[in-house]
This record gives sequence, structure tokens and C-alpha cells, in this order.
Amino acid sequence: MFAALRNTLQRLFPARHEAVCLDLEQMPFGVVVLTPHNGRIVRVNQRFARWVGRTQHALENAVWQQLTQGAWHAGKTPAQNMPFAAQVAKPEVVLQRFFMPDGQQLHAELSLLTRTTGRDGQLVCCLMVRDMAEHAQTEAQLRVSEQRHRLLADSARDVVWTMNPLGQITYVSPAVMQLRGITPEEAMQQTIDQALTPESRDVSMRYFGEVALAIQEGRVPQSFKGEMAYWRRDGSSFWTEVLSFPLMGAQGELVEIVGVTRDISERRLYEDGLRRAREEAEKANQAKSEFLAHISHEIRTPMSAIVSLTDLLLSTDLDVQQREWLNKSKSAGSLLLGIINDILDLSKLEFGHVALSRLPLNVQEVLQQVSDVVADACALKGLGYEVMLDPMVPQALLGDSQRLAQALLNLVGNAVKFTEHGGITVRVEYLGSDGAVEQLRFAVQDTGIGLEPEFQSRVFEGFVQGDNAQTQLHGGTGLGLSICKRIAQLMGGDVGVASVPGQGSTFWFTVRLERPDGVQVANDGVTDAPAGLGQFQGLRVLLVDDNATIRDILTQLLGLAGVEVDTAANGREALTKLQSSRYALVLMDMQMPFMDGLQATRQIRQDPVFQDLPIVALTAGGFDEDRDRCLAAGMNDYLSKPFEYKKLLAVLSRNLKPTEGPLHRAIPHAMA
Repeated sequence: MFAALRNTLQRLFPARHEAVCLDLEQMPFGVVVLTPHNGRIVRVNQRFARWVGRTQHALENAVWQQLTQGAWHAGKTPAQNMPFAAQVAKPEVVLQRFFMPDGQQLHAELSLLTRTTGRDGQLVCCLMVRDMAEHAQTEAQLRVSEQRHRLLADSARDVVWTMNPLGQITYVSPAVMQLRGITPEEAMQQTIDQALTPESRDVSMRYFGEVALAIQEGRVPQSFKGEMAYWRRDGSSFWTEVLSFPLMGAQGELVEIVGVTRDISERRLYEDGLRRAREEAEKANQAKSEFLAHISHEIRTPMSAIVSLTDLLLSTDLDVQQREWLNKSKSAGSLLLGIINDILDLSKLEFGHVALSRLPLNVQEVLQQVSDVVADACALKGLGYEVMLDPMVPQALLGDSQRLAQALLNLVGNAVKFTEHGGITVRVEYLGSDGAVEQLRFAVQDTGIGLEPEFQSRVFEGFVQGDNAQTQLHGGTGLGLSICKRIAQLMGGDVGVASVPGQGSTFWFTVRLERPDGVQVANDGVTDAPAGLGQFQGLRVLLVDDNATIRDILTQLLGLAGVEVDTAANGREALTKLQSSRYALVLMDMQMPFMDGLQATRQIRQDPVFQDLPIVALTAGGFDEDRDRCLAAGMNDYLSKPFEYKKLLAVLSRNLKPTEGPLHRAIPHAMA
């Protein structure tokens, strides 16, 4: 500021320039330029003139004593006329009294700077004048502001603190006593090591390092927000949230760091509780998943024996009464199996264990599959059954046809169950395209008992059934519609119902299916059509299962198709059998003692001789990941227990060519 005045004075004499006048007007205080030998005023700025109640024109050529009512002696030096000007060319600060035209007194702080300027070496004095009243008012305001902020800091529940550039704490609010059990004075004497836990100390040091680097590079340091752990007096630690802001000076220097520390112990306890609850829930879900896998194996294995033995008995010579009893037994077994499958399917869907396949899908074939399943039931009740397929539905799509058929069959099965007269209509509507994705709507309309309005909003929830007598009469688990909803959601769609009690219902769901990009997906020719009896005459199959009953039943069923069966109780025995005999196909159970089916398959595939040997998984597990694990281990196909005879033959059809009779020769050597 003094340098700016000096530069201005150098240009002031001998000539007067508009630029010089402008420089004086830009000064943030009053400026008076005078000649010290006579005290005559040469120039003032508008700020000074306004303060003393005069115009700039009136003040120019006036003498100093007119303002101060003091005598100016021409023979005296500036130091004598103005005692505060004892040192020429060095600013000195004194207090001076001025008089307004009305006699009012003003008090100012003067800073005097004398300097020789111009060609003739004429001495001029420059006075910088600051109103003491204004200065006092500003200082009072600053004191009030500081007191106000100090009061706020002292009364806050959070700890407010300041730190100087040397890393020394210069202020700590009284809240530190509540937070850490120490006084502000004790807190100010602590080092970072004494205040923070080691991990938080490292975080703090990194931040201060970033502040120092920013100042060194001429950047404004960033503020800090993070969580830090402090020590209490009793040696315990607790978590806080710390906010700190660097305050910078006019020259870009760090003045101090102001911070606020807030206790977040309760929040951290809550978050830790949530995390533990989430971990426990995940463990519980994992335990449920493992339990379901185990219970699936335990239930499906005996059910497989029941279903298969029933099929075997039905293939023998029976009288009318015996056949009727067996058919009822098979029907009851199928009902029980359906309930088991519903429970397992819903659990798999809830736990996210269902992964949709992305294979060629033909909607017309799905409709035919569903029709084949319910045809007998409709005929038995005398119900009409109609299918209406929108011609806009593409023939070639990609998706999971098995899950799509399952969802549709749940709706159609319910319609058949709760309809005694009239008929059922299945409609498939084309809703439009979104790029390479087609949206379809499947609707099943019946003339059955209908639903009460209050029940319609809950009908897709699990284990929910109607309260009327008809629903109780027909029974069921109430899971089918919930499964349908979850399958539809997996396929990017939704579900809904419209119903009138006593007149019927329309249940619907939407799905989004991909369309192959300009490629007509053809059927690969592989079907599930069962082969005829004796079609595989002379082919040898190795059956590997630890359950003796299952081995006996499958041996009998395969024998009906002309297949010769050799058996093994575990993976180790299977490897031994393969070293000494030749087989067209291996049926491999997954869960067995000593060596399971996955381990055995991996070892079999290590031998190039058996790279093309068909291996079909037999498993009582009902999860998609079971199938994925089998395929990943090197198996060719997957058959889930309990399986019907026709499904067993379908697997043989897919993996064997009866006309060629592929056999694998045994090569005597030890397998890896």
C-alpha cells in the first residue's frame, strides 16, 4: 500500500495527471498531499474531503492549520511542525484531531510518508487518514463477532477447535470434556499420537501433508470430511466425524485450520448392527439354501423310488382293481411331488438360485406342451379348451421355455382346478417390440368360481388361498401364483388378475423375450420324445448311484428298453469299471461317498479315450446351479429325480444313437 502511494507521489510533481488523481481516489482511506515547508495542501481525495465536510476544491491550496487549528511555522522543519514526522520517508502512526466547519471534532489515525519528488527535488508529505470512529466501530464489530462465535463454539455439543500452521492446537471448545473426559487445556497440550488412534493418526497426517503440498504448489487446500477414532481419558476409543477447513491469508499463506468434531458412536453402533444383521441374514440364507439342497435330495430320492416302482408295476399284467389302485397311488405321488416342487421352486426363486436359460424358444411349442398336460383333466371334467395365438408373435425367440411353460401351466392348472362348467381360453398377445426384445402377454380366462375383490390384491402372495369352500375343497399349497409372479418378474414382466365372483377369472402375465438378430433359429432336432421299448437293445450303460434301491429300479426300467446295465456304488468304483469294460453311456449320481459324481467326471474327462463318452447326471437336487456344476464338470446332460420312465428314455434318445450303437472300448491302464 505504501509502495502504491510512493509511485503516485513520484508522478505528482512537476505535472498533474488524471491517472494520478485516479490512483488517489482508489485508495481505501483518506489521502492528503501537502508541502511541508508551508503546510499548504496540494491534493486530497474525495474520501478525505467528504469526511471533514468540505469539497476537494475548497481544500486544495488550503493550509493544514485550518483543519487542525494549529500554527504552521514556515521556518520549522516538518518534524517541528508535525512532531510525528521525525523520520523522513518512514511511515509513523499518530493520532490527530480535526475540526469540522460546525466546530465538531473528529479523531483520526495518521500515517505520514514524506518523499522528495519532481525535478526540482521539492519535498512533499503524504498523509494517510483513517477515521478512528469507523476503525473503533469495526474493531467493536469484530470483537462482538468473535465473542458471538466463541459463545456458539463454547455452547455447542460438537467440539470446535483451531490449529495453527505448526500443527499446534490453539483452541478447543468445552464440549471436549463431555466427549473425551479431558479439559480444553489438556486437549491443546496433546499431540496427534495422544489424541488419535494409530489408524486415524495416519489419516490425519496424510491430510496435513496434502494441505502443505497444495500451499507449496500455489493451490487452495481442500477441506476434509472423514471419520476418525479418538482416545478418551479412560483409554477407550470412540468414533467421530471430523470436518476441517483451512483458512488462508491475503498472500495465500495458511493462517489456521478450523475443525468440528462430532461423536458418531451411536451411529457406528447402529451401522455395525445393520452389518452384523446383514451378515447373519446372509449366513441364514446360506444355511437355508444348504438345507433345501439336502432336503431336496432326501425327499426326491425316495420319491424317485415310489414313482419308478409304480411305473414298473403298471407295466406288468394286472387285474382291473390292481391297476386302479396303482393309478390312484401314482396320482397321489404326482400330487405330492408337485407340492414338493412348488416349495422348492419358490425357495429357489426367493434365494436367487434360478438363472434363466437363453435358448431357442417357440411359443407355439410351449402352448402345445401345456395343452398336452391338461388335456386329460379338461376332458374328464367336460371343459372346453381353446388356444388363441396372436399372428404377430414371432416364431423364433430366445428365452427359457421350461420356466415359461411352468408359469403358464400354473395359471392353466388353477383354471382347470376351479372350473366345473364352461371352458378355458388361453390367449397370447403381441404387445410390441423394444429393439431386439419382444413383449408378450399370456392370459388364461376361465368360467370358474371367481375371486372376491379383497382377495384379488393378495392372490399372488405365497401360501395365500381363498377362504371360500371351493378353495378349501380343492386344496393345494397356494404357491403356484406366487411362483408365476416371480418367473414373470425374472423375465422382465408382471402379473395381474381380473375376476368376478361366480362368473370366472382372467389371470395374465407379461414377459420380455429376445429376438435373434435377423436369424431364424431352427430347431436342433433334439426332442424329448421317448424311444420305443427295445430300441437300445444290446447297449451297455454304467449306472453309478450309492442308493441300492435306485440302482435296482433303474436297472429294471432300462432293461425294458433293452439296455444292459452295469452298476457302481460311487465314483471310485465307476473309474475301476471303466478300466475293464466298455459302455455306451454313464448315468452318474452327484452325491456319493468316497468320490462324488463331479470328481469322477473330471477324472474321466482327463483321459482322451473318454472325451466323447456321454455322461448324464442323476441328482435329487432341484437347483439350477446343480445343473450348471454338472455341465461345468464335463457332463453332457442332466436328469433330476424323481424321473418318470418316459423322461429317462428321452435322455437316452438325446445322448445315444441306437442305430449306430456307439460303444467305448476299454483300455487297460490306470486312470489319473
